[in-house]
Amino acid sequence: VQTCALPIFSNDLACRNTALDFSRAPEKRAFLREVEPEDAPGASPEGDAKIRRTIAHLHAVVLGQNDKPDSPAVARTFQLLADIMHDAAERGRIAPEEKYDCRQGLEHPVADPKYAVRAWRAVMTYLLRRQEFLYE
Repeated sequence: VQTCALPIFSNDLACRNTALDFSRAPEKRAFLREVEPEDAPGASPEGDAKIRRTIAHLHAVVLGQNDKPDSPAVARTFQLLADIMHDAAERGRIAPEEKYDCRQGLEHPVADPKYAVRAWRAVMTYLLRRQEFLYE
């Protein structure tokens, strides 16, 4: 039962909190304070640095790991985010916002034309399924 419930739990938690965090002012966000849905991996060195710092923050908050922004662990998560956004862009026609279930309770609507909110949700799901979160 626990094995079946964990993927659902991680999906629901990421779904309910990622777009919600983006709907708040940056200083009031719990997880994604430094990035915006417009920030895409590879767009600029400054943007990549913000994304890497945000991922390092997530590793600390979710996994209890103090990874540096230039660490291999952060690089793997960064690549996951980049690959998801790249795959979405290659497909073309991206829905302009998060799926209905993940848009409930937002402080204001969050546009997602680059698939960034959904890519960050996937990153959160990935972290919430990691052994460091689940069993430590």
